Amino acid sequence: MSNLGLGVQADITRDRYISTDFMQLEADHVWAKVWNIGAWAAEIPDPGDYVTHQLGLDSILMVRQQDGAVKAFHNVCTHRGNRLVYADIGTSEQFNCSYHGWQFALDGELTWVQDAEDFPRGNPCGVLNLPEIQCEVWAGFVWYNMDADCEPLADFLGEIKDVLDRYDMDNMVRINYMVAEVPCNWKSIHDNFCESYHLPTTHPELSEFFDDDYKNTIFELYDTGHNLMKMKGAVPSKRDDAPDAVNEPLAAELTEWGLNPEDFEGRAGEARAEIQQQKRAMGVARGYAYFEKMFDEQLTDPFHMNLFPGTSITAQATTVGMQRAEPHPTDPNKCIYENWTMVAPGDGIVRIPNTPGVEQPMVEADREEVIYGQTSLGFIPDQDLQVACGQQLGFQSRGFEGAYLTGQESRIQQFHDRINAFIQSGLDAVKAAE
Repeated sequence: MSNLGLGVQADITRDRYISTDFMQLEADHVWAKVWNIGAWAAEIPDPGDYVTHQLGLDSILMVRQQDGAVKAFHNVCTHRGNRLVYADIGTSEQFNCSYHGWQFALDGELTWVQDAEDFPRGNPCGVLNLPEIQCEVWAGFVWYNMDADCEPLADFLGEIKDVLDRYDMDNMVRINYMVAEVPCNWKSIHDNFCESYHLPTTHPELSEFFDDDYKNTIFELYDTGHNLMKMKGAVPSKRDDAPDAVNEPLAAELTEWGLNPEDFEGRAGEARAEIQQQKRAMGVARGYAYFEKMFDEQLTDPFHMNLFPGTSITAQATTVGMQRAEPHPTDPNKCIYENWTMVAPGDGIVRIPNTPGVEQPMVEADREEVIYGQTSLGFIPDQDLQVACGQQLGFQSRGFEGAYLTGQESRIQQFHDRINAFIQSGLDAVKAAE
């Protein structure tokens, strides 16, 4: 095995991104031990509704129960290992194995088998039920954890739970759901989301509406392995050529909330506080009652949260974006990328910060699987993915010895250290069991 940097402080070398050995260690000791988002709860509103999610080589089946709860199972027949459900989403009164016809109820119980009397070890009905997985619904997401001894979801989330609880995500509508296979390791994408050092060069447009100067940004690293970046919004960046001028995006936000952009010429930096006050004053009437429980900065600023291991959530006052990168089933040089956008229904106006509000039907989006490079996954995501794929090419080079991080990239180091800790813990447990 190559040097995979399994020390307490991870050496962020090329092998971590291209090695099949390291990919297997992650599959066994990281992804199988953490809480993952499997679905958007609104996808399966009624009893019998189900959705499947592929994570590496594992397929997870999540089913709405008669009592309204959601249960999750490994998507495999317990007879001889046939894949049970092939569809991404659907509705069924029961699940029938296509091989020998074994029938499973919505709660996973095996209810009927052909020739039940012909099993030397006894009738398997009620015994060989679907292997159930820990599952919880929170913030509009269906979460699952393949580790039977896992911690509760609330403990896994830690400080992130309190932040996201203020956005009323249970009532949001997912208006965008895009999926693509991308030619880079999943960590390349998550590394990118764990730092803002790339913003001035990769996303120069953001400086018109967000203060992307790291000296004015708050970075929080948590013991859970998650992290949070608070970047000031509704204000031009201090790096911008004209930080006191009202530009077009800021003018759109001011107008959207009943303020006159001309009143802020030469003092654009003061607009942020005024917009916060306006949102407090107008929010309830516009259908955003949850504004009352939000911090002032949540009304204008993007709260960018990276959840270990591969999910990033950017929450703003009326919209939440979720991006995640998960491992490809077999190739460490590829991953599965998803981009979701959830919006608060409010008064029917879709209000994306720094753009004029648009009235449109609030309709849950269907899954859109696209081919990377042929269809845009979003203007900003396209920029990020292009960089991540360029990195993956660089990781093939013997000339790259390892990352050399700035202080503002400390979240990347934390991320890789956390991966190492999970792997080492798993290896220690395997050794102790021998």
